[in-house]
Amino acid sequence: MRKTVLATAIAAALALGSANASAQTKGTATKADVQALEGQMQALIERLNKLEATNVQLQTDNAELKALADRREAEMDYLKSQTKDLREEGAVAANEIAKVKGTDWASKIKFKGDLRVRDENIEQERLVADGTAATVVDAADRNRARIRARFGFDAKVTDSVKASLQLATGSDADPRSTNQTLGGENTKKSIWIDQASIDWAMAQGVNLQLGKVKYPFWRPGQSMFYDGDVNPEGVAVVFDRGMFFGSTYAWWLEERYAADPNGQNADTLMLGAQLGLKFPLLGGETRVAAHYYDLGGGEGSSPFYNGNANGNTTVGETIGTTTTQVLAYDYNVAMLSGEMGLAAGKYPLSLWADYAQNLASGLDEEDTAYAVGAVFGKASNAKTWEVGLSYQSIEKDALFAQFIDSDFGDGVAGADGWVLKAGYAPVRNVTLNATYLKNQRTICGTGTAPNNRACGAGIPEYELDYDRWQLDVNYKF
Repeated sequence: MRKTVLATAIAAALALGSANASAQTKGTATKADVQALEGQMQALIERLNKLEATNVQLQTDNAELKALADRREAEMDYLKSQTKDLREEGAVAANEIAKVKGTDWASKIKFKGDLRVRDENIEQERLVADGTAATVVDAADRNRARIRARFGFDAKVTDSVKASLQLATGSDADPRSTNQTLGGENTKKSIWIDQASIDWAMAQGVNLQLGKVKYPFWRPGQSMFYDGDVNPEGVAVVFDRGMFFGSTYAWWLEERYAADPNGQNADTLMLGAQLGLKFPLLGGETRVAAHYYDLGGGEGSSPFYNGNANGNTTVGETIGTTTTQVLAYDYNVAMLSGEMGLAAGKYPLSLWADYAQNLASGLDEEDTAYAVGAVFGKASNAKTWEVGLSYQSIEKDALFAQFIDSDFGDGVAGADGWVLKAGYAPVRNVTLNATYLKNQRTICGTGTAPNNRACGAGIPEYELDYDRWQLDVNYKF
């Protein structure tokens, strides 16, 4: 455009020069004509200047638009790159989320277990019948190496429900032992279901337990009224609120099925409850509790493992040509327990006691059990130790003997004596333990056969020594 205007101005100048020349030639041009031409030239020059300014502005605007377009294009390329990166990151994140979801169960499961290696020595007396009398003689000493392995897990089902499963070793299905004696020419060892339970926190401090569960009640000190390996089967409600604690439970011991459709099935059950109180006293915690259980359907039946009454009084029941030993008495047992925690310098000291009496009708002797003891120190953290001493007496029908500790007096009712225990933890989760049981067992005998049943008229009673050493190495994981 600028070239067009310039050409127009040049043409006008030429015309003006031609006119001046013509006027000079002819002598007819006027001053007014010259001024008119000059005005036109001036207008053309101003227009040219405006056009030049407009053109410069357009060029500037065009450069800015081009720069903006370049920036937009660069931004688009960047966004495309970011979108690609985000897609890749999203794919990685989705993969990680899938992995997390796939392993979410692991965060809800807590594994647990322990392993114990034991050396055990037993020295005892036995009763020998010679046809006319019974004589107490020494039995052969027994030494054996044993292992106990228990492992399992607690699984969080919901925020208030926990499932537990535990497997354990054992030479057989003995409910009072998870020990496996080593030997047998390196034979494989058995594994059993030791616990299988559901625990529902149904309210604050109140839990419902179902299945094969741990004992749902509190036990004082080192009392051996109950064997720690037994996991009863049934249902329990356990509570612990403030100063109060306790439980109520129902356990199934024996299903009794009558083949005669007109017969009555009377299963053997154990129903019980405990109520306790805990409170601070003398720098420690003191607990007291009352406990009662009733062996329903037990009298006249044989709810025994391997047919062994473990010292409870039995009588013969004959059905047809078969005579079976059944419980002579019922077991309605009331217990009182207490434990006082003290501080002896920088060491903990615990004093405890357990008392039980069978209130069943028709039983006026051999119905009482008691235990008293003390524990000084506590073997838990590294380089800590403890020592405990207790005395215990369990008469033949004071407790239902299927639950009493299998180590004390060889696991039979009708035993008494001392228990000395010591423990040392060289490092955390490893404990060295030593236990010495110096007990006596009460046995009835005649000239024909010794037995664990009640000593009737004319049947003498014998006291047999029973000593047991145990050296343990315990590992927890």
